[in-house]
Amino acid sequence: MSLDRRTVLAAVASAGLPAQALAARKPAKLRCKGHVAYAGAPLRAPLADWQLEAAAKAGSVRLAPAIDDGLEEKLSAAAGKMKIQALTAAVARPDGGIWTQTLTGPLHDAPFPQRFFWASVGKAYTATAILQMVEEGKLSLDDKLSRWAPDMPNAAFITVEDLLGHTSGLYSFQEDPGLHAERGYKPPERLLAVAAARPPLFCPGGAWSYSNTGYVLLGRIIEAVDGKPYDRALTGRIIERLDLRETTILAPRETPRDMAYPASEDDDVTTPYAAGAVSASSADVVRFWRALMASRLHGVELTRRRFARLYPMVNVSPASSYGLGVMVSDLKLADPSATDTWLGHAGGMPGARAMVAYALEKQAFVAVALTGEGSPEATANLLLSSLPKKA
Repeated sequence: MSLDRRTVLAAVASAGLPAQALAARKPAKLRCKGHVAYAGAPLRAPLADWQLEAAAKAGSVRLAPAIDDGLEEKLSAAAGKMKIQALTAAVARPDGGIWTQTLTGPLHDAPFPQRFFWASVGKAYTATAILQMVEEGKLSLDDKLSRWAPDMPNAAFITVEDLLGHTSGLYSFQEDPGLHAERGYKPPERLLAVAAARPPLFCPGGAWSYSNTGYVLLGRIIEAVDGKPYDRALTGRIIERLDLRETTILAPRETPRDMAYPASEDDDVTTPYAAGAVSASSADVVRFWRALMASRLHGVELTRRRFARLYPMVNVSPASSYGLGVMVSDLKLADPSATDTWLGHAGGMPGARAMVAYALEKQAFVAVALTGEGSPEATANLLLSSLPKKA
């Protein structure tokens, strides 16, 4: 996910900084004296209480395996329209029936996959662990980054909440051409060094820009607070707590044999670290999202906090807004004939894409991941079209 130059300059201008400073790429021109007020695109209206309550109720219904010929036909139809190597989907209906299926395409030459790589959907898991620590009193959303990474630009002014919501202004390392050209695994230290060497896009709080750097830093904070590697910390806090037997938080250079790997081999799937490190079945991702929306991983107030400030995802996903490790997608912004709203998260890297969401109108949960070329969102929409509207 990236921002074009015009968007970056607009963000800088909205934060009260001279746009020509960034145009000339002279870090010395960007001098932040503190955390500034947000001055970017207007925030999305907050979700209504009844919407979050409906999601919590739907996520609390007891699940039971279900057979659904209609969903199987829809998934096969979607697969036929895309150039996939492998495709998986799960739908949890309002009645508690959970359906799941995995398909492989003609180019798939590996063992049948049990798990898929969920890319930036993993940010929701990272954010959940951070908010658990807030609830436990081990962290505050107002804590400054300088406590853990004093050498990062503007570390004295960037808050934990800025990292969660992508308002830190930190350069996102995946935009660096040199790093992008390097094949194979890159450790977090390398990613952060690349980001620290680039000028920030705006002063902390002043605008919004999707930053994988912020989530790598959150992973480092989780390790510092829990005193254990990121993958082990999240395994204990989320995977074991929910008994997700088909989910693995990937450790550096881990290569699960039962996972569908991205069609592109340019990068190691464990490079993103806390910005995306989940290997799971689609059914387990649905189970995680139901637990999140039902506030079984942290309290109701923190669930509401995640959706309280929704920043438009400028030039990333025009139909979506970003909270604290969550996205709200208003489908009508992309398709005037659509009326549903999804509460979820999406992600992708070359050769792999994924999404999970709770659909407000259908009161259903859906997760889709694929390797190859295709749209998990379009697939999810097709699957949900077979369910009746509830709201």
